[in-house]
Amino acid sequence: MKNNIKTIIFALSLVLVSCSKWLDVTPPSQIREEDQFSSVEGFQQALTGCYIGMTDDLLYGRALSWGTIEVMAGQFEELQSSSNNDYSISKYSYTSTNGQKYVNGVWSKAYNVIANANNALKYIEINKSKLDNINYSIIKGELLAIRAFMHFDLMRLYGYGNLTGRSDISGKFAVPYVTTLSKDMTEQMSYPQTMAKMISDLEEALQLLEIDPVTKLHPQSYYAEVNIDGFFNNRGQHLNYYSTALLLARVYMWEGSSASIGKALTLSNKVIEKTNENGLTSWATSTSTATDPIMKSEHIFALNTQNLYEKTANYFMLDINAAGDIYAQYVSNNRLLSIYETDGPGSTDYRFSRLFLQNNVTQDGFNSFTPIKYFGTSSDKVTKNYIPLMRLPEAYYIAAECYLRQSAPDVQTALSLLNTVRSKRGIIQELSGITAGEVLDEIQKEYQKEFFCEGAMFFFYKRTGAQNIPGYLGETSDLIYVMPYPNTEKQMGRNQ
Repeated sequence: MKNNIKTIIFALSLVLVSCSKWLDVTPPSQIREEDQFSSVEGFQQALTGCYIGMTDDLLYGRALSWGTIEVMAGQFEELQSSSNNDYSISKYSYTSTNGQKYVNGVWSKAYNVIANANNALKYIEINKSKLDNINYSIIKGELLAIRAFMHFDLMRLYGYGNLTGRSDISGKFAVPYVTTLSKDMTEQMSYPQTMAKMISDLEEALQLLEIDPVTKLHPQSYYAEVNIDGFFNNRGQHLNYYSTALLLARVYMWEGSSASIGKALTLSNKVIEKTNENGLTSWATSTSTATDPIMKSEHIFALNTQNLYEKTANYFMLDINAAGDIYAQYVSNNRLLSIYETDGPGSTDYRFSRLFLQNNVTQDGFNSFTPIKYFGTSSDKVTKNYIPLMRLPEAYYIAAECYLRQSAPDVQTALSLLNTVRSKRGIIQELSGITAGEVLDEIQKEYQKEFFCEGAMFFFYKRTGAQNIPGYLGETSDLIYVMPYPNTEKQMGRNQ
């Protein structure tokens, strides 16, 4: 991929209108990289800029969180109008005009974030003497984690899934793993080589982030001098030590070998043991979700965006005009009751009773349901501008799956982990007396219950090689699961 350094950096600076301390200085076209990276504040602002870039609507501000990727996973009722920008994607028509907007847009925006992370990583070594150890270690660790995070989701979208179930993967190339800013194309590598790069970035990030305040390695006073402006507060809004560990667990799960499953288990157990203990997370409750449906207390990593209420208003509503509200995203009564097993153990599951409201769309004689995590029409139902990308239950689900995928499956420990989450969600009846395969089925159910509007299910289906996606009548294949490279990349000789 060809990168024009100046264009990318200046383009991002146009986005950062909310980063006032930076933009009050000079017009974007006059900013010189040497000046920006001559102080701690410049590096902090560059890091903030990467997170702001990730909130773009074509990334986690909509498409890869509560929007397009959820439509691809069949989370909502079938879209009825081709005027909906997601209609083509819901049919996996990636070559259509609207489909190409996402194919090109997600690729471009993700690599822009990567380019800006790479630029900051270049200068953090050049100007290392200008930073204290805390700022150097944490900022560099987060930049490396951002670079890996973006490449991983590019690979999950534009690459192949169910890697352990494929015999042809050794002859295929993964997405370009870009680590430098250059006008030359980054050569593609095999999947093992690309994942090794990703893992290397994350392992280095973890080493650097051991000094992260969330690890409690040092007392709070240790950070007082460098944290006067509060930059190291609110660590759940950064790729902190534990979210980086969970990301590495995700990568190992995607790779899927026995060795990787063992490493994912170690990492997920660390997240389970330490995030509550060290105060990063605490379990949401039925009472707290009444005013906090996004379960902010469970966030291991979330993005703080702007005007989320306005963005979601056309998508999540109760009074729906079937003909006019072409963007509305909702779930039928029968499907939602089936997912949450409301006739059985799920009758007390507050993820159903608290996180959905009935709308006025009638199907099969019953009103449908609208999820309220990002509810767009009532201010008392909105958690202010947070988009969770990692939450505590995921660590439990990963650990449970790892216990089952060991050479000697530990069904009881896996069940214990699932029952912990279920009990925290109000489910009284524990799972027991079932096989390893049946527990894996229960894990899939838990993902469906837990991560509505959070962009998890499409990747879960793809990673596990699921043959069916809700609402899609045919069997899945690479034509469904693998988003094609942009045409410009193909014309430059990219292989997929």
